[in-house]
Amino acid sequence: MGIKPPMSTPTKSPSISRTNHHQNPNNSMDISSSSSASEFNKSRYEAYNRLQAAAVAFGEKLHIPEIIVIGGQSDGKSSLLEALLGFRFNVREVEMGTRRPLILQMVHDDSAVEPRCRFQEEDSEEYGNPVSSASKIADIIKTRTEALLNKTKTTVSSKPIVMRAEYAHSPNLTIIDTPGFILKAKKGEPENTPEEILSMVKSLASHPHRLLLFLQQSSVEWCSSLWLDTIREIDPTLKRTIVVVSKFDNRLKEFTDRWEVDRYLGTSGYLGDNVHPYFVALPKDRGIVSNEDFRRQICKVDSDVLRHLREGVDGGFDEEKFGKFIGFGRLKEYLEAELQKRYRDSVPATLTLLEQRCDEVTTYLARAESKIRATSDVAYLRRSAMMHAASISTHVGALIDGAADPCAQQWGKTTKEEQLESGIGSWPGVSAEIKPPNSTLKLYGGAAFERVMHEFRCATYSIECPPVSIEKVANVLLANAGHGGGGSTIYRLNQAQGSQVSLELSDGKTPDQDEVTGVDQENIPPERNAQQTTPEQNTAAKDVQLTVPETPSPDQPRDNGKKKEHGNDNQPRGKMRHAKKAVNTRNMDHRRLQNAGDNLFVNSDIGSRSGSAYSEVFATATQYFCRIREVLIERSVPSALNAGFLTPCTEKLVVALGIDLFAVNDEKFMDMFVAPGAVDALQDERQSLCKRQKTLQSCLNEFKNIARSL
Repeated sequence: MGIKPPMSTPTKSPSISRTNHHQNPNNSMDISSSSSASEFNKSRYEAYNRLQAAAVAFGEKLHIPEIIVIGGQSDGKSSLLEALLGFRFNVREVEMGTRRPLILQMVHDDSAVEPRCRFQEEDSEEYGNPVSSASKIADIIKTRTEALLNKTKTTVSSKPIVMRAEYAHSPNLTIIDTPGFILKAKKGEPENTPEEILSMVKSLASHPHRLLLFLQQSSVEWCSSLWLDTIREIDPTLKRTIVVVSKFDNRLKEFTDRWEVDRYLGTSGYLGDNVHPYFVALPKDRGIVSNEDFRRQICKVDSDVLRHLREGVDGGFDEEKFGKFIGFGRLKEYLEAELQKRYRDSVPATLTLLEQRCDEVTTYLARAESKIRATSDVAYLRRSAMMHAASISTHVGALIDGAADPCAQQWGKTTKEEQLESGIGSWPGVSAEIKPPNSTLKLYGGAAFERVMHEFRCATYSIECPPVSIEKVANVLLANAGHGGGGSTIYRLNQAQGSQVSLELSDGKTPDQDEVTGVDQENIPPERNAQQTTPEQNTAAKDVQLTVPETPSPDQPRDNGKKKEHGNDNQPRGKMRHAKKAVNTRNMDHRRLQNAGDNLFVNSDIGSRSGSAYSEVFATATQYFCRIREVLIERSVPSALNAGFLTPCTEKLVVALGIDLFAVNDEKFMDMFVAPGAVDALQDERQSLCKRQKTLQSCLNEFKNIARSL
């Protein structure tokens, strides 16, 4: 782990002189120099504690040395924390229910005969009143955890609870306790709770300035460790990991020979040659005992473990190699010495970081004060708003023209995402799924607009001409035929083409004999004898009969090639066939123009009426439907969108915004740009920045003094 552990267990409060003595056993210091170094060591520790509190209160990301405890829920983390504190406060109950990190700031204070615990207020650097009751400490941790999780609607939270413990028997040590790893959520918790805890702990432990204190109970073999692989993911070489084998006394009874003990203590090569775990056992008695008895029990367990290894194992163990890693006292000494060393080494970097943050906060404060002054300066607000509106217009134009920024993954959307957010889903009237090119790419701006236009074309071209029943056609054509066809578009069209249209709309079945002989003749107009018609009358009738030769019943059959007995038969039959042929030719040309996707949509029922007026009417309607659709898709819609959206956004947006926002009097302008409560929010921001600046500046001055003493 890079630093050799101390060689002996301290008998009083830790100090820098004792640390140096254990790292260099050939050197010694007198009592006066030890006392002086101890005071300096404590002042440095307090400086880091205040800096840590400020970082938690203001959300500052200050990379100061910290120790973070990681392990399974039953691996002994709670017992270790109580042993480090020197008193019990039911932390085991807290650990079973907490889902927030707990920062324990342990402060050695000879005047604190009884523990004095204070909790840092949420979102503040201030600490509350001292708490002495052990049960009340646990209740506060539980209550704060539940309150935050209910507020954020989450299972776990990385926002820590900070507790400062001042005690004559506590070391100068800061530990961050994390929720224990679990394999299954407890009753009432979401099933993904284990994954949430694992993710949060990984995030907290990933910072390189943090030492990892990894606990694993002795009953677990290294080859089957559940959480060792997780630690290796965070710290692959274990250079900043301190491995602790907890509940070591449970394993002692398995050792009978020296080689067994030495092999186990050497970890059989699973952790590497440079990683040496600490083997710790702590009192199992959870009964109510005094703090003094609790500390006495800790010392007794350490002594019992060493006695068993020396006397209960045949040949003892390699005490010269492994003795400095056995017992809680050795671990406690090493943790404090290592943290103090890292504090000392990081003072210059911390000083530089504090200077940078103080400058940044000063800049933020000046900006906040400028905003507050601007709330009463109309001219300044108008200038700022104009510049902002111009910037928005420029960015909108750039996005429409095509831009590589901003990030497409963050701001772009796929076709499916656009459809979901529109609230419409699919195109109205289109049942088929429309997938334009590049539908899976995240696009925005002009690129997204062009893709939507292509999607519109695909969707609209897939719409077929709706079928029209023969009854609807009959009701329109027959009514117009009876009144001269003046109001019928189809009638006028066919009249202009000079072709005769048969108004037979039936399905072409052979009529009954009664119908042929005229049994039911009430809907047939009176016959006219050709001999009674004068030439003038014949000419006039011929003009009319070019379009409507007779007024038939919907059930009356077509001529089917037979010579008419009544009515005018002077209309050339070749001309009628020619007109129909011309219509069919035009329809064929139109079908070829529609890329095989536009057909006449004539079903089998319509096909059975080939040669009827219905098929001709429907074919013509389909032809015009396709023409209208093509004009709509290729001309009308793009032209309307360009004129009504794209061009105004790129060329007229800044003018439109200027008129709407700035062509008003000062009073109305201030109502638009100074929202209710905005000034109060700015005042709160300024006050918070002032407090942050004051705290960071105080920490900076403190670290300057520490740096001068190094």
